[in-house]
Amino acid sequence: MKILMVVWNFYPNTAYTNHTKATVRGMRECGCEVDVLSIKPLLKEDSDCISGQKVTSKAIIPTAMGMLYDYLLLKKSIKDYNAVYCTVSDIRVINTAMHEAHKYGLPIVHERTEMPDIFYNDTPKSRRALKEYLNQVSAFDKIFAISSPIRDYFIENGVPAEKIHIYPMIVDPHRFDGIHKQKQSYRYVAYCGNLSNSKDGVADLIEAYGMSKAKNTHKLMLIGTKPTGDEKKIYDCLIEKYDLEDEIIFRGQVNRDEMPQILTDADVLLLSRPDNRQALGGFPTKLGEYLSTGNPVLVTHVGDIDKYIVDSENGYLAKPNDPKDFSEKLDYIICNYDKALKVGERGKELAYDAFNYRLQTKKVVNIIDTLL
Repeated sequence: MKILMVVWNFYPNTAYTNHTKATVRGMRECGCEVDVLSIKPLLKEDSDCISGQKVTSKAIIPTAMGMLYDYLLLKKSIKDYNAVYCTVSDIRVINTAMHEAHKYGLPIVHERTEMPDIFYNDTPKSRRALKEYLNQVSAFDKIFAISSPIRDYFIENGVPAEKIHIYPMIVDPHRFDGIHKQKQSYRYVAYCGNLSNSKDGVADLIEAYGMSKAKNTHKLMLIGTKPTGDEKKIYDCLIEKYDLEDEIIFRGQVNRDEMPQILTDADVLLLSRPDNRQALGGFPTKLGEYLSTGNPVLVTHVGDIDKYIVDSENGYLAKPNDPKDFSEKLDYIICNYDKALKVGERGKELAYDAFNYRLQTKKVVNIIDTLL
């Protein structure tokens, strides 16, 4: 089977890119030929992410012209494939991809990893655009949603339930094979990802750490680009409030190949996602990476997380938007660390069973195969 995957952009070291990359890899390991067409022109480092196997323009073309070139390339390329896998939500791109796919009798499927309505505001124009997008989704042959709230949202908006399949967050747990803890000059608990407060509740995480006894024995490592502006002010105020200047490490961006060792060397891995619309529909890729280390994982139960994580069985769950509860859970893990390590081992089993990219992409390929 030859599949054309249509994406909007393909920036390295983002959750979307890592998810796409794992999907492409899994499909290829299932015997499929997969090319990735990015509507926004790729840079050299983007090309490296998919080993140069792609259909796309080059970054030397200015962005506007490059997008037009890729848009036309989309129309030209589809006939050379057996199926189209569309992760794009742009109405014009979907219309073009669907028209061309139907013209050649090809199945076309859609993947969604975020709640659709969070990208539209409450204006007549935006509401019309969302309605048009939902009508388009109904016309896809299959839809792969990363979470049950996205599936339910589509069903509530008229998309036939039989078209929708859950395709959860995926990870390559084998990235962590052979990675062992290395002795550090200090012990630490860690978070990695987007340091934006609105997405992953970093302010709540800092406050929970400040309230905890864990700060007396462990530093807090925050991995990702340190924010600026108002968010930096919020974090700086919390750091000053709890006297954490010497206890919090802003590690900055880390190379993908370095990440397994850094996460493995932590004693506990943390994620304090807030209870909001984005967290409801999304599913964090970092959770799969956390679990793959075998370390204890403490997360807030938002969205579909508690469908997989059973508190004190294969991970630890805290209430969202509640730094005190998160703090108490963290202290419990530190004080009962031998027991927590056993919980972490069961979490690792979960990563290999539920989020393994090989197993999940095989299911996707099998579903697409039934459409041929």
